[in-house]
Order: sequence, then structure tokens, then C-alpha cells
Amino acid sequence: MWKKITLFVVLLIITLPFLPAAEASAAPALEVDVTAGLDGKAKYGKGAPINITIENMGSAFSGDLVIDLPFSYSMGTGKAIPLDIGAGETKTVSIVVQKMTDARGMYGTSNPKTIFLYEGGWKDGKELDHTGAQQLTTTLYNEDTKIMALLTNNIDRLRAINGVRFPNAPNTQLIDVAKVPTNLLPAEAEGWGAANFIIADEYAIADLSRSQQEALLDWVRSGGVIIFGGSDNSSAEAGLFKEYLPLQLKGKASIDGKVLTAWTGTEGFDGAYPAYSTELQAGSTPLFENGQNVLAAYRQIGQGAIMQTSFSVGDEPLAKAEGMTAIWQKLFEASESISPSKQPFQADPLEAMTYTFGRANELFPSFKVSAPVIFGIIILYIIIIIPVLYMILKKKDKREYAWWLIPVIAVVTSIAIFAFGAKDRIGRSQIQHSAVLTVEQDGRLAGHFAESIFTNQSGDYTFSAPLGTTLAASMPGSLFNSSSAPSHKQTVVEEDASGVKLHLRKIGYWDVATLYGKTRVEKTGQLDQSLRIEDLQLAGRITNTFPFTLTDIAIWSGGTLIPIGDLGPGETVDVRETLKSSTLLPINTLPNQFGNPFPVVTDDLVQMRKNELLTFAGEQLSQTTETFLIGFTDTQVIPVELEKGKPSISSMTLIVQPVEADVLFNETVTVEPDMMTMSLLSENGRFEASPSGLPTNQYFFSEAVYIQTWQLPKELMNEQLDWTSIEVGKIQQQLYEASLFNVRTGKFERSESDKWTIVENVKDYISPEGKVVIRMVMHDAKNGNEGHAPELKLNSEVVK
Repeated sequence: MWKKITLFVVLLIITLPFLPAAEASAAPALEVDVTAGLDGKAKYGKGAPINITIENMGSAFSGDLVIDLPFSYSMGTGKAIPLDIGAGETKTVSIVVQKMTDARGMYGTSNPKTIFLYEGGWKDGKELDHTGAQQLTTTLYNEDTKIMALLTNNIDRLRAINGVRFPNAPNTQLIDVAKVPTNLLPAEAEGWGAANFIIADEYAIADLSRSQQEALLDWVRSGGVIIFGGSDNSSAEAGLFKEYLPLQLKGKASIDGKVLTAWTGTEGFDGAYPAYSTELQAGSTPLFENGQNVLAAYRQIGQGAIMQTSFSVGDEPLAKAEGMTAIWQKLFEASESISPSKQPFQADPLEAMTYTFGRANELFPSFKVSAPVIFGIIILYIIIIIPVLYMILKKKDKREYAWWLIPVIAVVTSIAIFAFGAKDRIGRSQIQHSAVLTVEQDGRLAGHFAESIFTNQSGDYTFSAPLGTTLAASMPGSLFNSSSAPSHKQTVVEEDASGVKLHLRKIGYWDVATLYGKTRVEKTGQLDQSLRIEDLQLAGRITNTFPFTLTDIAIWSGGTLIPIGDLGPGETVDVRETLKSSTLLPINTLPNQFGNPFPVVTDDLVQMRKNELLTFAGEQLSQTTETFLIGFTDTQVIPVELEKGKPSISSMTLIVQPVEADVLFNETVTVEPDMMTMSLLSENGRFEASPSGLPTNQYFFSEAVYIQTWQLPKELMNEQLDWTSIEVGKIQQQLYEASLFNVRTGKFERSESDKWTIVENVKDYISPEGKVVIRMVMHDAKNGNEGHAPELKLNSEVVK
């Protein structure tokens, strides 16, 4: 008997060490594989599609896949995706990230972990280790790389694109979208973030899912350019783009090679090429015409454009013609004028918000406590404690009460001071919402916002927003460094069919946290306008069709605001203003009224928020050549809400809308420098010249050659004007040689003096897009030069 018991105990002791291993073998065993980007390519700071494949070699797993997504060194979030995967199963999760970054640089470590698996969910579940990929990786290109995504069944049809050269891009890349399985193409606009252009060559976009087509359309609205070549079935292939195509192709036609030579200024076209006769659609603009037939046209949609040709871009013989590269060059150059891209390394809007209106949005009125009131309470306390208390107690012969009366009065006074300072902080949380929204051509509102919460208790806070809204959080301190916790420990984003939720985790008592985002709002109204300019007089009417009041409405022309007033819903105002120029001017930076980020009085907080919203808008719209109508509303247009609690909300939204005025010309028109936009970039690398203070045209030139480009106002690009002279002034011949580009000859012509006036064949120096180009060659670029850039002035007469 005892021998059997002893043998059982020994066997049990021998078996016990193996029990944990048996238990572990029953747990999920997960391996992760990641593919990112379009055909494996993405851009720093741009959105990209991500496919994450998880193989489970253990027991069933139910929980969340969590990915840390840094947006910058101080902003980011964790994205949580529900995941159920049975034993032996393999699943692929497809998402779109808003910004691709180098996690190693963000986190300061060589191999940071940004992919996590939580059994039971991210809130209360257990983190499981996994094998395989620990972070999102792909081939990343710099922002100044031009990437063309090709929607074609045979990439060889578009091989002429390989010869295109962009003066502001050191590198170009082609993405063969046909290599990507159709079901893995992005269903969100940000998934196409790496692409500068999308070319549709007889490709059936209509065969994509509706969400994929809407993603492409939203990508265009956000500033992308898509080019459609002509085909027999162009309308059927275009899908959702059908109603936006700039041309209706009506029947077979042909293009003489000489016509293409005249358009491109390049030889290499022989004979005639197949094409289609066309009809220009409403709201579209021709790029090139041959008699009554439009060969290429575009239509602006939001901030981007849809271009279309009357000929196939991939069919032979044109696709293989020697001059086909020149056609692509013309199309891409035109697109830069239609939808100007940002200069390389310009601040990303989400990042720019943090140091403009995001900073002001985090300053709450309750931060300020009235110093005179506090000082008065202290003085009253001293008076009561010393002479009054002494006199009263002496009169009543109760001076021994002082030992407890003095502490009681001190405590009551402290409570009074605390209550006065905290009266606005105790009852409920406070939220400040600031946004900049631009009215697009189709009436939608698109823009960016910051929402700051000043808590009245510690804990978790959840915000909800509609689908299509980007949400990221900025917290006190740095989210991303080698010593910090993973970002999803502080903020998590979840998304489902009902919308997007952002969870701020473990926010402190009386603490401030801010979430940032961008979104697009369906059409709610606009500022209807009917304006004209004659003899420097601006006149007309503006009507507010928004369902809310707009205050401080103004026309942002150049670096000034022309005040219009306040308008309630449906109200109209007559405009009569005297201008300093014959047209409205492209917007310029407004002077900053607040160098100190901490205003002295509470009222300044409101003005500071307005000022910072204008600063942000000016930075983001600086690439345009337009004038804008602006107005403020205290209505929260973007539906971002705190899910629990009833916070007090202070909302401020800046509405921005392009404004146009019909110009009635008199006998002569002079175009001054401030009526045009000007860029000054190095010929190699396209680096901007560095402004070096006043005057405004003073620069430090660190490169050998610069290209100065002046853009005429579009109001002046018509047949009513006969250009009579071009004046190039302030040329510093001791620093550089200045040459003016002759569009007809394709050559630069050198100036022999510091002031140069051309009165013959003036139109030869103005491109069809309204550009005048000056080339500056430095005499000595070794140590750099500081000096003036040339200034341009044009004169014209009205054609009788």
C-alpha cells in the first residue's frame, strides 16, 4: 500500500514541471506578417494601405490587434482592430494609416515594437507575445519624390512617362496598380497618399467597389490629380467619375502631328493620330484646343482636378511616338498650375496646428484668476486677523479664543480663495473647439480642427466623430521617445460602421489634453457673391446661405482684410470698397498680433484664437493664387462629441471660401508685383531662397542658379488685354545675371542693365498659364549672396 502511494507521489512530482508547458501549448501562438504601401511604396508623412496577416498555430484567439501610429514626435495614437482567429486559421486585416513614418526615428530605438495583440481586448485584456513582424515597415520615399500610380492593364503602354522630368523633384517613381489585387486597393482616400498623379488608361474604375471609387474621388478632392485618356467606353469605365469628366467624347476623329508639335514645342510626331471629337462639359476648362475641338481639358473638384484627353494615352502609334513624353510633360506641368502642390518639406497641417491655433485652443479662460480680487481677499484677511479680531476679543475679554479663531479664519479664507479660483473648474469639464473649413467647388466643407478638454476629474475620456474623420492626440510631454510607454497606453482609436472613436486614457485631474483631426462635411451652405471691380471700386452683394450666423466677415486680399460685417442666415450685405489695385490680390500672411502666447486679459483669448486660425489658414493656402472670403461662427460645424458628461463648450470655426470679382477694364491696366504670386526656387534641387528680413524682396541665395516664377491673376488671362510692356526692375547685376524666358523660342534672354523694359512681342514672354519666368545665375555662389530679387511689372491696353 505505502509503496503504491510513494510511487504515485514520485510520479506526480516528476509530472508537475511539465504542467505549465502543457497549459502554454494550449494558448494562441500568433505569427504576424506585414505588407505596406501601394505595390510596396509609400511616402513619409502620407497615408498608405496596410495588410497585416496573422497566422494562429495555437488555440483560438479573441481580442484586439493594436497598432501604434505616430503622427509626429508629439502626436499620435494607437489603432485598435477587433480580431477573432481560430486555431490553425490565418486572417488578413486591411487598414489605411493616415501617415507613414519611420518608427525607429520616432521612438529613438533601433527596433521599436508597434504591433500588439491583446487577448480579451485592449482595455482589460492580456498582451500576448507574437513572432514575425513587430512594426510597420515598407519602402519610404521623401515628399519631393513624384509618384505616378498607373491604372492600366499593361504598364508598357505608358512607358513614355519614364522620360518626364519634374524641376522640383529629384526622383520619380511609377506604381503598377495592376500588381495589387483589386480587393486590396484602398477604400479610403488616404490610402492613395503616396501618389501625386493617377493615370487611368482604358481602365474600368467602374469595376471597383463603390467605397474604392469614393476613395479615389475623395483623394482628388483633397488635392490629387487624375488623368483620363480617351477610349471608346470612357463614360462606362469612369464609374463615379462619369459626371465629373471634363469632356464628352462624341465620335472618332484624328489629330495632325503638327498640331501636337505646336502644343508641346517638340518634334517627334509624324502623320495623324486617332482621337475623338469632343464637347466641353459645364464647369470645365480647356487646356489645349485645335479649332473647335478640345484636345485636353480639366475640371476642378475640391482642391484637386480631373484631367482628360481626347486621345488614348496608351494606344499606338501615339503611345510610342517620340514626342509622347512631351505630351505627358505638358499635362503634368498644367496640373501643377491647376492644383499646385506644396513645396517640399512644408509643414504638415496636423503638425502645423500644434503650434498655431492648437496652442491657443489649450488656453482656457478659467486659467486666469483675478489678481485684484485675490489681493483684496488677502488684505481683508490681514485686517480681520490682526486689528479687528484683536479689538473684538479684547472688548469681550475673550482673547484666549484667538488660538482656534485664527486657524478657522485662515481655513475659511483659503477655501474662499480656492472656491473663487476653481468655481469654473469643479462643476464640469470644459471643451474648446477650433476649426478652419474651406468651401470647396462642390459645396462641401473640408478642413482641420483641434478639440481641447480641460478635465474636472481624472479618468478616461472618449470622443466620437463621423467616418472619414482623422483623429490623433497630443498629450503633455512627448508620446514618442525611448523611455515612454507605447502610445496606445495613452490614446486609442476605434472605427466601425457608426463612426470613429478616440479614447484618451488616464487623463489627470484638472489636466488638458487635445485631439487633432481633419474631416470633410457635406454641403451646408456658402457665401453667395456677385462682385465686380471698376476704376478700383469693388461693388456687389454677398449673401449668407449657411444655417448659422457668420461674424467678422472679410475679404482677404493680399496681406489685408477688407471688412464686410456680420451676416445672419439668409442675410445680404451690399459691398462698396475702394481698392489699391485693379484686381483682388492673392492672400498673403497677416501680421501676428500676439507675440506672447499668454494674453494679459481674458478677452484677448478670443482674439488670440481668431488670430491663430488666420495664421494657420494663411500657411495652408499660401500655395494658391486666389483671394478668399472669410467669416467666423461659434457654431460647431464638425460633429466631434464627448460621449459621456455634459461639458461646457466654446466653439470657433473659421469659414474660408474663394471669392471672384468680375473686372471691368478701362483703357489701360497695370499689373504691380503685389498683384501676382511669386516663387523663387533653386534650379537644382528646387530649394527656396531664404528671406533675410526687410525689405520683403531681400533674400540669401545659397545656390548657383535660381528660377523666379511670377503668376498673373486669372482675371487678367483673357483676350481683352493687349500686353504693351514688361518691366523687370531691381536687378543687382553685381550679384547675378538675370534672363527672361521667351516662351516662343524656348530660350532665356539676358538683361544688360539693372532695369529692363520690353515693348515688342510682349506676349512671347507670358506662358499660356500666365507665368513669367526669370533665371538668376549667381556670379559667385561659393559663399552665398544676399541681395534683392528682381521685381516684375506689366502694362496692357484694353482691346477695342
